[in-house]
Amino acid sequence: MLGKTHFFVGTAAALVVMEPRTLPIMVAGTGAAALGGVISDVDSGTSVAHKDADKIIAVSVFIIGAVIVLEYFFHLGIYNRLERDSNIARILIGLMAFILVCAFGMQQPHRAFMHSFLAMALLTACVGIVFPAVAPYFAIGFASHLLVDVFNKKGEKLLWPYKKGFSFRLCSSHGTVNSLLMAGGMAVSALYFALSSPIHTAVGKVMTMISLK
Repeated sequence: MLGKTHFFVGTAAALVVMEPRTLPIMVAGTGAAALGGVISDVDSGTSVAHKDADKIIAVSVFIIGAVIVLEYFFHLGIYNRLERDSNIARILIGLMAFILVCAFGMQQPHRAFMHSFLAMALLTACVGIVFPAVAPYFAIGFASHLLVDVFNKKGEKLLWPYKKGFSFRLCSSHGTVNSLLMAGGMAVSALYFALSSPIHTAVGKVMTMISLK
């Protein structure tokens, strides 16, 4: 499926399963889920895949940057939670390990290592080192990518380094199913945000601050 589809499906799946109760975890968890949903496609094999990998890297940087900007301007409490659960050494080790795993994956054929349970476990562990609270969100986003892609015509090497690819061969990555999944992911994510108590609480605080001015 397309990157946009994985982005929204991964986000929606993580929000529904994890049901974040606080705004910091909701924002950071959403970012982690979106990253988990798209990071598999940094692998390559053709010139087209290389271009797609560049897009995924750009999207990943954007997601991380967006979370940082939100924390900087709105003081959501993500930094305080990260400071409590981690430290500089863990953050550096986790980030370096994450980059190394992705760098290895980029050199592998498409839907090989980066579309395997091993890659999911390694990258989730890296996220867990950096920010334990959002590791489950990343894992769910990543797992949703593997699940959605298994319906495509091209197999995934889920048990890498075992070479057999797994695929139900039910649909293409650009067809109607892709569009329906993307629309569903967008709708579920939007509905969850609209109904979530952390968002309502944050909006209430903002409105109170405005009324006091």
